[in-house]
Amino acid sequence: MSSASKKATTLISKLRAKSSASRDNVLSDLVELGPDAVEPLMEALDHKDYKVRMAVAEALGDIGDERAIPPLIESLSDSSKNTQEAAAGALAKIGDSAVPALLDALIGSDQAARKWAAEALGSIGDASVAQELMKRLNDPNIEVQRAAVTALGDLKSKRAIDPLIDVLRDDNVDLAKAAAEALGKIRSEVAIEPLIEALGSPSIDVRKAAGRSLQRVGSAAVPALIEAVRQGDPMMRRWGVEVLGEISDERALQMLVESLDDDDERVVRYAAVALGSIGKESSIQYLEPLLAHENKDIRYAAVEGLSGTCSYRAVDAVAKCLDDDDWVVRMTAAVGLGEIASRTCVEPLLKAL
Repeated sequence: MSSASKKATTLISKLRAKSSASRDNVLSDLVELGPDAVEPLMEALDHKDYKVRMAVAEALGDIGDERAIPPLIESLSDSSKNTQEAAAGALAKIGDSAVPALLDALIGSDQAARKWAAEALGSIGDASVAQELMKRLNDPNIEVQRAAVTALGDLKSKRAIDPLIDVLRDDNVDLAKAAAEALGKIRSEVAIEPLIEALGSPSIDVRKAAGRSLQRVGSAAVPALIEAVRQGDPMMRRWGVEVLGEISDERALQMLVESLDDDDERVVRYAAVALGSIGKESSIQYLEPLLAHENKDIRYAAVEGLSGTCSYRAVDAVAKCLDDDDWVVRMTAAVGLGEIASRTCVEPLLKAL
């Protein structure tokens, strides 16, 4: 055994240190040894302490030596989930040379290994594995399916769009959420309508994921979103106006103004905030009447919308809300004046002290 290998063995024995800082220092020293540390580290993947196994996997990933691929593949089935995750991360760092072994693990009998193999393949970014990942969308294990969905999103695979849309419509909330997120990463206009449909999901997690993904698609989604808000039920209108506000496309301006008269007060609130996100002075005349609304949440939203215009023309209206009966509205008005940052904001803020 070389002196470097002996040093690596000594360092590995110190990985049981309770202090994370101490372990980090040991890991740094092991990585500095490079290839000489690989053999002792691979042997330590069988250590009885999962924390040591986890740290060893991380070190092997940082060193990036291909010799570590087989034992790291075995560690995808470790009894410790932390070690499994560390091994997957290490294989992802090793990169393309780990792909064949990961593809074997992806179709193996161990469901943990299949799951982590899918995640690692997504992280590596080799688009050629998309077809194999799509086959895992029908895996008997939900965790494997979800990992495959996420990996396909990471790969931004256009071929996966239609299968991911099918998953988006799945009754399983976790799978539908993951599919919405994956479609957002791909940013294909083909997914716009299915993502808008998902804004009406019974699950708030799916609705949020679909909303974020539509934001990522951006301006291409605006016409379909406007139509969905005009034709949709209250839930669709509420989520639609919020997403349009996040996209901040001026084409939505008129529809958002119309939404201030919606029968559903949630829609009114989100439309007011969305108008502020677009930031046009022309919105002020439509937002200002809402400051007298009996619902404090709508007054709060109107103040936020007015502040979002960042126009000195909104100062007087926002300043009046420093005397509102509701403390949240008053605080929002004070913060909003700071955002507008006009010299005319100073006097009302001083008076409010």
